[in-house]
Amino acid sequence: MNDIPKRKNITLSLYADDTAIIAQGKTPQEFVSALQSYIQNLETWLTSWKIQLNVDKTEAIIFSRISNCPVVHLYGTPIPWKNEVKYLGVTLDRGLTFKSHINCIREKFNDSFRRQYSLICRNSKLSLNNKLLIYLAYLRPILAYASPVWACTAKTHLHKLEVLENKTIRMITNAHWYHRNNDLKIALNIPSLKEFILKLAKKFFNNIENIDNSTLQKIPYYDGSLQTNSKRPRSILYR
Repeated sequence: MNDIPKRKNITLSLYADDTAIIAQGKTPQEFVSALQSYIQNLETWLTSWKIQLNVDKTEAIIFSRISNCPVVHLYGTPIPWKNEVKYLGVTLDRGLTFKSHINCIREKFNDSFRRQYSLICRNSKLSLNNKLLIYLAYLRPILAYASPVWACTAKTHLHKLEVLENKTIRMITNAHWYHRNNDLKIALNIPSLKEFILKLAKKFFNNIENIDNSTLQKIPYYDGSLQTNSKRPRSILYR
């Protein structure tokens, strides 16, 4: 893999069977031209190694408000620009609001919740500790997956996940209407979802320098406390 094509302002990220090519530029023409040129070089390299990319599963997205951009081609096939794509389980939209991703999390959580309902419902014979274990080990990871990336989303989106968390905790504890959600979490000695996500984010960002990943290490540092960076991942550390 040492001879794989490289180009300025082009980042190639590989993970298992997933490949992402990220191009940067000041204008659509600039980054699309650079991207197309790189893809052509990559096609040549792939052919020499007898590797074939799946064109049907290839998608393209522009993280910008720009609507009209030249189409890129892969093996002569045009790859239309999408409003959102999924990469490593995270749905990325053009504005990086992560609204669609939050909705995907909700759907996945509700599906898993229904599968576990008979075990954690109010009439379940399982002990409270076992019910709680199902939530912490099986359900909560669905809510927090890759959260250091998307936790910078709007508070209204995060609130949708907190609703799911509170609903589950209340069912597990067989809580009455007058029991406060925060009091239940204190009694169970577990952090709120917001606190848990913040803990994951701190661990991730504090450990980036020690992660053996050149792409991550090339990400420039920025001050997440500044208002101009309020929509960037590190901003979660200052909320």
